[in-house]
Amino acid sequence: MSALPTPKARRLVTPSWKDARLIIGVLLVLLAIIIGAAAFSAADERVGMWAAKSALTPGQEVGEDDFVRVDVQLGDVSGDYLSAGERLPNGAIVDRELRQGELIPRSAVIDPTDKRVRDVPVRVDPIYLSNLSVGSRVTVFVPKPRVEDPEAPASAEEEVEYEVLVERATVSSLPTSSSGVIGSGPGSSAVIVVPESSVEDIISIDQDETPVKLVLESGSRKQED
Repeated sequence: MSALPTPKARRLVTPSWKDARLIIGVLLVLLAIIIGAAAFSAADERVGMWAAKSALTPGQEVGEDDFVRVDVQLGDVSGDYLSAGERLPNGAIVDRELRQGELIPRSAVIDPTDKRVRDVPVRVDPIYLSNLSVGSRVTVFVPKPRVEDPEAPASAEEEVEYEVLVERATVSSLPTSSSGVIGSGPGSSAVIVVPESSVEDIISIDQDETPVKLVLESGSRKQED
């Protein structure tokens, strides 16, 4: 009986770059990576926009240092807001109150020549200053014009009545000391931002004897302790 032939052992051969299967495998991996990156990029439609670094008041001059970049997804309304890196007008100002972290509407940043609000100093009853801060939105109450009554006794003192002059004014500055808001005399000077159309009305009021009242509007910010 003859012996069966012994098969020769086959040596393992290191795959070559010329191996078609290896090349196809590498190409498939690269293709999967490219498709995944493209899909992720398409899904992430966030864009860089400017937001207020701190509270901004109407009439305040602003620059890029007053903004912080945030990446948000706004879709079709992205054109309504200021994109990060967008150039601002020289001496740009904001024409409305903007809270910290709020996106900057494109229409809120204007050229100073287009300014429609003005800073006006007023004398304010100190009682109404205690819960205000810069940026607070207030209603301005002023004394009604007094009507002289010839029949009234000379010593009689008429009670002062107030009426609304301006709504949604913004506090620009307040009298302060190391201990907080202070007042002296019948009123303390503050500065409020009002529409240009109301400036003459406020200036024409004699505030020396009867200061105005600034009443904090609902939802506005109170002074922090």
